[in-house]
Amino acid sequence: MVKKNIFAFAVLFVGSAAGAADNFLPQTDVAQAVIGAHPIVAAAEARLAEAEAEARLRKVGEHEFHLNGSYIRRDVRGEGTFGEWDSSISRAVRLPGKAKADRKIGALGIVVAENARDDARHQVALLLKDYWFEWLEASLQVEVDRSATETYRRELKAVERRHELKEAALLDVDDARSALAVSEAGLHKSSARKLEAERAIRAMFPDLVLPLQVPEIQAPKPTEQGFDVWKDRILSRSHELRMAVKAVEQQMALARRTKLDKIADPTVGVRFFSERGGDEQGVGILFSMPFGSSRRSAKTDVQRARVLAAEAQARQTRLMIEEVADRDITRAEAGVRVWQQAAAALEASKKVVARVRRAVEIGERDLTDLLRVLKVHYEVQREEALARLNAQDAITQLKIDSHEIWIATHHDHEE
Repeated sequence: MVKKNIFAFAVLFVGSAAGAADNFLPQTDVAQAVIGAHPIVAAAEARLAEAEAEARLRKVGEHEFHLNGSYIRRDVRGEGTFGEWDSSISRAVRLPGKAKADRKIGALGIVVAENARDDARHQVALLLKDYWFEWLEASLQVEVDRSATETYRRELKAVERRHELKEAALLDVDDARSALAVSEAGLHKSSARKLEAERAIRAMFPDLVLPLQVPEIQAPKPTEQGFDVWKDRILSRSHELRMAVKAVEQQMALARRTKLDKIADPTVGVRFFSERGGDEQGVGILFSMPFGSSRRSAKTDVQRARVLAAEAQARQTRLMIEEVADRDITRAEAGVRVWQQAAAALEASKKVVARVRRAVEIGERDLTDLLRVLKVHYEVQREEALARLNAQDAITQLKIDSHEIWIATHHDHEE
């Protein structure tokens, strides 16, 4: 178990050369550690251990040796009393082909559980991403609100000084003070949201150490691979899809095993007995075999239905993964374009603010014009920050679903 606070800030955000573009994310080894420590993954690990134990059970089989015995005292009129006993040892024997089928079922069960474990890691990685970006978004909102508050505070000091020099009206002072109050209220609100996000991520991932300073969110870049490449990568590396496919194979193996059970396993053994006080002794061979087809035929039908259900579930899983892939790629591509427009709008807004501020300084415009422009400017700044974050969120989702970050590259499990 990863211990709390063992990861220093320097370790958390020192990215490798390959991951330098994502240094606003937890480093891979840190992310993998907190993902592996999550209860969802721990439960999946336990189910894998269960599958391994189940495979061992199937390998040895259900049949065990049975030892039976009895002792009686018999009174025979005119002959006396005799001690008599008998004992036997027997065991059911798996018919040819059944042991191999059981080993196959056990091995497939392990493969299914391994992929379920890996898919659990994938789901927790997405959970970590969601909580992380929620914290980043709240933190960026605080930064914008703090910048706005500092600007309004400077404007208020400037207009108060101008009022003292009889160069500005009292109404200008009131307008600046009102704008500052509104901005401070917004800062308190965003700060509370950031605190809420921090407490949420610490509750869900207690081993993850948040940095003291919010990392810089870089400008998103268009995805390098094309649509088909990303989609094929997501489908080929999906543990959930592989788990569904292997579950079908497991149900088919169970169906074949059930079909073999139409002929029941015979029980064979040896019996020893002694009668009439030892005057009669002997050794015999035991053999028994259940028969009757109705129950076994019904079990075969049940298993056949389970195969059909597993096949349908596998098709549904593939459709779902394809939909996830299409959505991920579309969101990532659209997110970059949206941010590009927002960034262009922010640059234009900066120029407007500079021109209006200069006009106010030389007396061509009123302070109210500057305050109005600043209000619009900080809304544009929030939109740019949110668009930049949303684009990186979408790209990160795409990378997680394609197993490019935080999750080991997909390898087929040997059966």
